[in-house]
Amino acid sequence: MCVAEVIGMAAYSGFIAQIPLFAREWGLSTIAIGWVSSAFYIGYMVAVPVLVTLTDRIDPRRIYLWSMALSALATLGFSLASGFWSAFACQVFLGAGLAGTYMPGLRLLTDYLAEPTRSRAVTLYTGSYALGTAISFVLIGQLSHALGWRWALGLAALGPVIAFFIVVTLFRARANSSTTSLATLFDFRPVLRNRAVMARAIAYAAHSYELFGLWSWTVAFLVFAYTLQPASPFQINPTFVAAALTLMLLPASFIGNECAVRFGARRWIISVMLISACIAAFFGFSAAVLPTVALVALCVIYGFATAAESGALTSSVVATADPQYRGMTMAVYSIIGFAGGSLGPLVFGIVLGTNGAQTVFGWGLAFLAMGLGALIGPIALVLFDRPAKRSKR
Repeated sequence: MCVAEVIGMAAYSGFIAQIPLFAREWGLSTIAIGWVSSAFYIGYMVAVPVLVTLTDRIDPRRIYLWSMALSALATLGFSLASGFWSAFACQVFLGAGLAGTYMPGLRLLTDYLAEPTRSRAVTLYTGSYALGTAISFVLIGQLSHALGWRWALGLAALGPVIAFFIVVTLFRARANSSTTSLATLFDFRPVLRNRAVMARAIAYAAHSYELFGLWSWTVAFLVFAYTLQPASPFQINPTFVAAALTLMLLPASFIGNECAVRFGARRWIISVMLISACIAAFFGFSAAVLPTVALVALCVIYGFATAAESGALTSSVVATADPQYRGMTMAVYSIIGFAGGSLGPLVFGIVLGTNGAQTVFGWGLAFLAMGLGALIGPIALVLFDRPAKRSKR
C-alpha cells in the first residue's frame, strides 16, 4: 500500500515544482499561483467528505481504484494545459483523485490490521505521503529539464496506472456489509460531538496550512534566495531541496509518533507546533542574512519541524474513533485538515504579492503568516482537548 501511494503521487508536484517556469510562460501573478497551488487541496477538500465517508458502506478498494484512474486522467489533462483556468481545473481533479486514494487506502490498510501493528502502519503509511511528494519533486524536475514539462507530466501519468494494478493484485473485492442508510451515513453529528477528535482536526488544519504553504512555495523561495547570494556549490537545485524537505515527513512522522507514545500525544503535538511556528517567524527573513549552506540546512530543519506531529495526529484520531464511524471520522478529519491546507498556499501568495515578491520583507511576512496560522493548533488542543482531571482522594 505504501508503494502504491508513493507511485500514485508521481504528478503531485507537477505545478509547484515548476512555479517559476509557469509564472514566466503563462504570466501568472503570485495570487494566481496561490490559487492554482490551492486548487489541488480544494479538490481534495470537496471530494473527501463523500469518498471517505462512503468507505463505511462501500468496499474502499472500489473507491480507491476509480480515484486512481481519475488521477491518471487529470495528470494527462495537465500535460495539455495552456494557462490559469486549465491548470486550475486539472489541479482540482488531481486533488479529488488523492481524496479517493489517500484516506480510503488508509481505511483498506487499517481494516486488515490490529493494534499495536495498526498504529505503526498508519504512521508509516502517512509518512509515505512525504516520500511520494519528494519523489514527485525529483521526477518532475528532472524530466522537465530533460524533456520539457508536458512530457514530464505525460510520463508521470503512468504512476497512478501502476498503483491501480498494485491494489488490484493486493486486495480482493469484498461484498458490502453495511446496511447503514445514506442519510445516517452522512450524519456527521456523532463525530462533531467528539471534542478530542475535533480538537485534533483543527490542529491538523493548522498543521496542513503551514506544511502545504511551505511545500508549495519552497522552490520559488530558494530561487529568489539564491539571487541574493554569491555563486556557491551549496546552491543545490531547488527541486532537490524541496524533495528533501518533503521527505522529512517520513522520519519526522515516525519519530514523532514514537515520541507521542512515550511523552503523550497532546503534549508532543503542542510542543512541536510551537517550535515550527517560531522557525516560521524568521525563516523568510533569513534569506538576507544566512549563507547558502545555512539557509538550505534551516529549510530542511523547518520541514522536519512542520511534519513531526503529523503521524501522532492521525494515529491518535484513528485510535479514538468509534469503529462504526471510522470512515466518517477520517472524512471529517480530512475535510477540516485540507481546508486549512488549501488556504496555506493562497494566503502565502496574497501576503507575498501584497508586500513584494522580489523583497526579503515580502517573503519574511509570507512565512510569518504560515507560523501564525500554525499557532491555531496548540490553541485548539489547549481549549478543547483538556486532559481529564484526576479525582482527589
